[in-house]
Amino acid sequence: MISNELDIDPWRARLRAQGRVQIPGFLQAEAASRLHDCLRDEVRWETAQRTDAELAEGLVHSAAPGSAEDAALLEAATLRARDGFEFYFDRYRMIDARRDGQDPELVLHAVVDFLNSAPFLDFARQLTGDPAIRMVSAIAVRYRHGHFLRSHSDHASEEDRAFAYVLNLSRDWLPDWGGLLQFLDPAERRVVDTFTPLWNSLSLFRVPQPHVVSLVAPWAGSPRYSITGWFRRG
Repeated sequence: MISNELDIDPWRARLRAQGRVQIPGFLQAEAASRLHDCLRDEVRWETAQRTDAELAEGLVHSAAPGSAEDAALLEAATLRARDGFEFYFDRYRMIDARRDGQDPELVLHAVVDFLNSAPFLDFARQLTGDPAIRMVSAIAVRYRHGHFLRSHSDHASEEDRAFAYVLNLSRDWLPDWGGLLQFLDPAERRVVDTFTPLWNSLSLFRVPQPHVVSLVAPWAGSPRYSITGWFRRG
């Protein structure tokens, strides 16, 4: 799946120097196109937000995308976001689906197997310089109009996350559509770097780092698609 034209040496040097990198042309063109089509046309999406959020009577923590309940959940999450960490987007839990045999026709199951194959794990260790990486988690994510992810660092006490990654699968994305991966200073007051979700690019960064996914604008021409997760140790 990885492009035969990829030379990892300059990207590895930048990752070690800066703690983050965006690699263009990461997948073979046919693989990127197939995954984009799968995310656009075949995935059964669910909405995702904080499971500990207090909801109005009659609402639950997930709804069918595009439904009236979805709109109400997004509005409530947007209001709560004024006061702290919140997120709202669509997701497909690839690891769970692969484990449970759900949707066996989806090509995403082959992606899970590929990301956790010996050759890819060796590649991940070479690219990051971290010999302790042992597995790769993965979820498919879709950001529609108004979707967002507020500032967080990706640190998790129950998982040893070494690096976070985002495989960007949105065609012709424009910066003023939002959905930008923005890195913040330690005080979380200033943007110090921004990755536009360029087609078929891999964004990779060391954990923890404060970052956000900016709100997708109402004039965005398409949803923002990606496969994302963590390179994990142990």
